[in-house]
Amino acid sequence: MKPEEQDLSPRLSFLQYSQENIYSGEKGKAGLFLSEYFLLAYNKENKNGILYASWDRGDFGIKFDIHLTQTGEVEYASAIYDIYCLPDIRPNAKLSISKIKIESFVGSPEEKLSKYFKHLGTELKAPAFPKKVPTGWCSWYYYYTKIDQKIILDNLAKVRELNLPVEFFQIDDGYQKEIGDWLVPNEKFPGGMRILADEIKRVGLKPGIWLAPFLVRKKSEFFRKYPEAILKDEKGKPVPAIYQPLWGLDATYALDITHPTSLAYLEKVFSTIVKEWGYPYLKLDFLFAGLLPGETYKKNLSPQARYMEAMQMIRKVVGKNTFLLGCGAPILPSVGFFDGMRISCDVAPFWHPEKLRTFLKDRNALCTETALINDLTRASMHRNLWLNDPDCLLVRKKRNKMTEAQTKLMASVMAVSGGMLLVSDDLTKLEMERLQLLKKAFQLNSECQGYTPVPLGIFEEDFPPALYNPSGYLGIWNSTEQTKTVQVPLPPGLKPKEPFLDFWTGTRIDCSLSEKKDLLSVELPAFGSAVISV
Repeated sequence: MKPEEQDLSPRLSFLQYSQENIYSGEKGKAGLFLSEYFLLAYNKENKNGILYASWDRGDFGIKFDIHLTQTGEVEYASAIYDIYCLPDIRPNAKLSISKIKIESFVGSPEEKLSKYFKHLGTELKAPAFPKKVPTGWCSWYYYYTKIDQKIILDNLAKVRELNLPVEFFQIDDGYQKEIGDWLVPNEKFPGGMRILADEIKRVGLKPGIWLAPFLVRKKSEFFRKYPEAILKDEKGKPVPAIYQPLWGLDATYALDITHPTSLAYLEKVFSTIVKEWGYPYLKLDFLFAGLLPGETYKKNLSPQARYMEAMQMIRKVVGKNTFLLGCGAPILPSVGFFDGMRISCDVAPFWHPEKLRTFLKDRNALCTETALINDLTRASMHRNLWLNDPDCLLVRKKRNKMTEAQTKLMASVMAVSGGMLLVSDDLTKLEMERLQLLKKAFQLNSECQGYTPVPLGIFEEDFPPALYNPSGYLGIWNSTEQTKTVQVPLPPGLKPKEPFLDFWTGTRIDCSLSEKKDLLSVELPAFGSAVISV
């Protein structure tokens, strides 16, 4: 963000739960910014920057508050711990808080960010990651909650018929009877979920399944039977976690994840799904619900500490060989528990935010443009903290408002990132030319996935213009609605050689290098993209 911009909270209060730290209050004034866990300020004119960062991990959340002048200078900065969220603080009690690192630098902000993520992964003991990352199919972005057994089996058959190079086949939201009743499939899945897992394995793929373990709805059996295990406010009312109209017109609530009943239930859910149903890949969504304010059973645990304690239990139950993908999760407390992590908001079958969300001044409104910005700015988390999940790729024509150029740009960013790559289309209706785009994306991703990429120009534009993958690929794009000459600052030490050939078309791209060979320029049409070998 630029000094003159305003850091605003969503107008609708329920959006704050899923879009920002509920304990933080955005001031909404020009030059005042709040950032969770780390903050990088950079002046692109003099190439001076400063990193404010949590250097390890304690029991409390931390955020950095900064005020920039109109010229971009730091007037003041402060670190704020979420200690006030802990209701039981005794005199002389020892608090586990993270250390703070303040580091000024000159040069590449992208390099500084990548080194910070590498330090954090080492400090928090992130596991060693396999060279191969998950690829697959996901039901969500075409069917949403309207899935059934036949839809799943039809797409499964099509994966094999099309000979797609994927490993996982993931069933998303829509199989469960109610949010919170994860072990009770609805009437659209008469055979149950174990049979589907067996069928997925039979064709040589690994079954995956979605759940939101910390959420519960009033209609669920769990909510009715165990009201004492629901997170409540000071007045004894259930704490709302999210409003999702696909689930109903009322709120969805949070579990008290410190309550013995909740913990026993979660242990049963995860043990059943992994050990009895046979799913080795779990997508855990809306995990922020584990940190919401409320009256908890264990009053001596901070929100961050209770979240980490619950995740430790879940990891122990599912075992180290189960792939855990986090989604809607706090970044720092999640390192070390997850194999993969969603690093963006949801993609969508449209590029720009919907008009209603724009009217509500919701700068975090989900859309593909915003998701890709997140994917680029957080690209170097990949293989440092976890395997990045940039969210699903959509390549279809039907039920997709994105243009062909926007779809290709999306594929370029996701493939060059080297992160997880799951497609979320109706494969039974996928057009032939879009199938070819998909297969090329999988091919490019397979060459890039073993490396940590570096975004380029993160302080030049809101949508960084390029991404370099050390496998030897440079993705360049024009995210605007008019033809533009894109200038890319190259990483130190990179010496690209002509001719420049586009991976997608095999044709030559007319690029020019600066005299010092540290800046590459190329003219691209509106939403144009190219991936060149360097």
